[in-house]
This record gives sequence, structure tokens and C-alpha cells, in this order.
Amino acid sequence: MAYFNHAFQKLFLGDGVTRDLASTGAAESVTNPYSDKGFLTTSGVQTVELARTTGPGYFGFFDKDTWLSIAEADLAPGECCPLVLAAASLKLNDKQGPFHGGYQESNKSKYINPKLVREFYRVDQCTPQQNLIHVGNTNFTAPTDVDPFGNDCCKAFFCDESYYLRVEVKGSPALRFANHNLYQTLDAQGGCCAGPTPTEVDSTLIFLQWAKQIVESPYLSQFVSPIVYDEAGNPWFATVADAVANGYTAAEQWDNYVSPGHTPGDCGGMRLLGAYVDTEFGNCSFQMTDHYEKEPIRIFASLTDLEGNPCEFEGLCVIEECPALQGMGFGEQVVRDLLMSESYLQNFFSTDIRIREITQGDQLLAAANRGSLYTRYYILHTVPRFNNPSGVFDNDQYMLNIVTAAPNASLESFMGTWLTNCGDQCTTLAVRGCTPCVPVAV
Repeated sequence: MAYFNHAFQKLFLGDGVTRDLASTGAAESVTNPYSDKGFLTTSGVQTVELARTTGPGYFGFFDKDTWLSIAEADLAPGECCPLVLAAASLKLNDKQGPFHGGYQESNKSKYINPKLVREFYRVDQCTPQQNLIHVGNTNFTAPTDVDPFGNDCCKAFFCDESYYLRVEVKGSPALRFANHNLYQTLDAQGGCCAGPTPTEVDSTLIFLQWAKQIVESPYLSQFVSPIVYDEAGNPWFATVADAVANGYTAAEQWDNYVSPGHTPGDCGGMRLLGAYVDTEFGNCSFQMTDHYEKEPIRIFASLTDLEGNPCEFEGLCVIEECPALQGMGFGEQVVRDLLMSESYLQNFFSTDIRIREITQGDQLLAAANRGSLYTRYYILHTVPRFNNPSGVFDNDQYMLNIVTAAPNASLESFMGTWLTNCGDQCTTLAVRGCTPCVPVAV
């Protein structure tokens, strides 16, 4: 039983490229790689060699007595040797000023007894997914489709009628923007009838009116990007730039649409994509308390009456193609975790930009790319506490967090062999990730 119900965490950066570290200052090696994506695959290397790389991102397992690196081939069956995980320092200069030195000392873990490894798993990077919904008949829906509420995707729109579409935007970005979830009721007119009997109109005109109000809204335009589909199934875009970006010509712009009139049995629709860009500060003025957005927005749409109540009859279908999916492995979080982990090594990240430069804090910040996505490996192990003032024998838990640019096959193979040789139960790597949605092309 552990002394605490949580683990002491320590982070190691392992996103280095493949280099031949055996020759000092050598360029990247392809024929004789010294490491695999930052993980040392060569035995007999001293921990001080980690500091000879052109930057941080190198790590490996070392013998706790000789401090030489251990390769997978060195792991004899049945031999349970405790090892130390070590990574290169994030600082490129060993001295700060004329007196203080030793800053390129490698970052080391406690002794890891493979018999006491309780968990070994990988969390893959996950690209965030924008929310994508369809209203009416588009390239994703069909006229005969109905949404989960039984609303038809091919709704008839008549002259001398007004139609109201309520669009809601929910999520952290909307709350930070307006201090509340955003919503707006859009109205569209069916135009005047030529005679006493109402007739169906080109439904494309209704969706164009709604779409134009979205892009003209100072609020919805920050979060929703619409594309209108006419009754023939052709897409129409808000701007020429949008049309060209999606592989179409400048002619497919809303203002160029000329209605051919309503075609019986055909109907239009609208595609709504969640689109939001957060404001970020650069590395020069970065502070650990800066906010960065992780939660994607969610879009809801429904046909309502004049008072804003959803219609109980003759509703218009709203079908979700891609749900909003929060990403994983953000570089923004990796940077903050690295700075926190370094602070336990007394390598503090100063808020003053000049002190930051003097103490190599800018190098700590630049060790990981804030705009990238990373994979993480977690090794949870225990260290017995033989001397406890309370007189109770217990264990301390340690969670080792290895950040890599992508899944590392060499690391996984090493861990599998090492744990299997010692009869550990955690020999099967558990992988946690996500399945992003692949939207249909416009």
C-alpha cells in the first residue's frame, strides 16, 4: 500500500532526432543510428554523453552502478536488474555566470525495479475535431433522411411565410468571449406570392438568408462557418477565397447565385462548421498562467416559431456529421509540464524576460513546440520505504512521464523485454487514444 494515494511525477523529454552521438558534433546518422527518435539504443554510453547532443530530447535507461546505457540486447532472460531512466538537460549551457555550473547534468529518475512496475501505457496524440452539422439537404444528407427527432431533411418553404432558425454555440470559447453561451435567431422570408395561393419557393434562398446573417453577426461569425447547398446539390460559399480554398471557382459565391426557381422534389441545405481561433502570446512574453483553449465549440440549430420555441410539426432536420472532439497531447500542456518539472530541479522559469534569458529559461520554453502534438508514455512504479518514522512499512509511488514526438517502437520493445524477463504483469502496452472523424469533402 502506498503512503499517498497519488504518485510523485517526473517528466522526461524524448523527442530528439536520430543522431550519431558517438562522434562529437556529428550530423544525423542513417547507417549507424545511435538512438531511435531520441531513445538510446546503444549500450555503454555514459550519461554525460546526453549533454553532447545539439539540444534536449534524448533519453535512455542506465545501469544504476556503472551509469552506462543499457540496450535491449543487454537484457538477459531472467535477469531483473533495476535501471535508471535519464534524459538530457533542457539547458544548453553548463554554466550561468562565472561561478554557477552543472546545469547540463542529466535528469534522472529513482531506481526502477521492474518487478515493482505497476503500469506502463501510452497516450497517443489526438488532433482536435471541429463540430460539423448539416441543416436540411446537403452533400452529407439526403432528402429522405430524418434526424433523431424525426424531422425531415427536405422541408417545403412557401412564399408569404417567414422562417426562423435558432443557432446556438456552446463551450468554453463562447463563454470566454461573451460570458454566456451564444445564440441567435435568424429569420428568412419566402417573398411575395404571385397569386392568392402560396407556392413553394427555391429553398436555397432561405438558406442563403440564414447563412448571410451568420457571417454578418459580430458573434456567430467568430465561431460558425456556413456553406450553402442549392437544390441541385451544388455548394455556395461566403467569399471567393472560401470557394477557391475548397477547390471551386469564384463563381460559386453567394452573391452570384441566381435562382432558377423551385424544382419539385428538390431541396437545399446548409453545412455549419465550428471555426474558432484563440489569441495566443509568443514565447517572448509567455507566462505559465496564460490561458490556452482545449475545448472545441458545439453547434446546435433548430427551426423555431416567431417566439423562439422549437416547432413541434414540420421541423427541419439537423444531423451531426462530426462531433466536437477535444484533442490530446497539446504542446501548450507539454511546455507547462516541463517547466513545472524543471522547477523541482531548482531550474525555475522566471516571469521577468531578462532574468529568464540569463537563467536559460528561454531554452526551457523552446525545448518543446507549443503548436505541436505529442505522445506520452507513463511508467508507474513503487519504491519501498524501508525506514519510516511511523514504523509502518510502505511504498512511495512514482509516475515517470516520457514525452515523445510520436510512438517509439524501440522504447516499447525495450520495456516489453525488460518487464517480461522479470515476470512483471505489465508486459502488454495499453494504448489510449481517439478516433477522429473524417468529414465528407465539400
